[in-house]
Amino acid sequence: MFKNHRLRVAAVLLTSLLFVASLLPAHALLRVPPTVEHDAALPRVDLNGHAFHAEHFGEAGKPVLIVLHGGPGADYRYLLGLKALANDYHVVFYDQRGTGLSQRVPADSISVQTFISDLDAFVTAFGQGRPVHLLGHSWGAMLASAYTGTHPEKVGSLILAEPAFLDASTVEVFTSGGMPPLPVMWGFTKAWMSKWFVRAEGDPYARDDWFLLQVLPLTQGADEMCDGRLPALQAWRFGSSNFQATMGRMMDDPAFGRQLDFRKGVDAFQGPTLFLAGGCNRVVGEAHQRKLMGHFAHASLEVIPQAGHFMFNDQLERSLAVVRSFLAGSSP
Repeated sequence: MFKNHRLRVAAVLLTSLLFVASLLPAHALLRVPPTVEHDAALPRVDLNGHAFHAEHFGEAGKPVLIVLHGGPGADYRYLLGLKALANDYHVVFYDQRGTGLSQRVPADSISVQTFISDLDAFVTAFGQGRPVHLLGHSWGAMLASAYTGTHPEKVGSLILAEPAFLDASTVEVFTSGGMPPLPVMWGFTKAWMSKWFVRAEGDPYARDDWFLLQVLPLTQGADEMCDGRLPALQAWRFGSSNFQATMGRMMDDPAFGRQLDFRKGVDAFQGPTLFLAGGCNRVVGEAHQRKLMGHFAHASLEVIPQAGHFMFNDQLERSLAVVRSFLAGSSP
């Protein structure tokens, strides 16, 4: 009897897997893009004993602008529209430790301090002793704030595009929420089951990276977007160890999130800070950003009309105009 039960369970699982496989396009039974340690043709920068997927645009002698992507665990591909600023700035993009196409590392080797240390290595390498501009989106804005609090003398100006929270007083925006609706739960289930069809020879992170890239759109609430729709976003590869070391750990241990402080030391920063908010975002939009900007000595806020959380994708030209105007008045 027990044997028959096990056979029925196995049959159900096999049927489910076959059903998921039938829903996938033929090319989805595939591999994730290789990272820099597996593809020598990728642009890379070696810093801090780590290989980063990175690109930079513009003349080296111009003021440096370092762009920090969100996630944690995403990559900079969705922010490449900002390379339009390379006419006036030396614009630097990099996939953070353990994500995008950068070298993979275990989750236990990633922390907020390693993110700050990595960013400092980029500031040192590209800034050449001069203060730099930092532009961070979402998680990248939180990292930019933490870095500025640690090294205020190395930052000329700061652009923070909808950071989710900066310390325990605002972390509830991340931890609040109930049971996800059934379509979202089905999306997670389908992604988890189908990840076993991803080719992962020699790449132990491939399947989990692929899974997280599929479920990322499911985590974006309709009240963060215009008309409840996520804009078309491009990404190379999600970083599962990067995510697990940060937001994954917060979900497993809420006390960990309450201990995080991304604003410590920012009161020593005397440069200009620009907060950006999407006009459609009812979660971390204008009202939420006004709570955060009070920690900075010289902060201003611009709301991008007809933009949600991904303002650089919803309204790239409007966002670029605001950033250009702000940077023109800043001189690192």
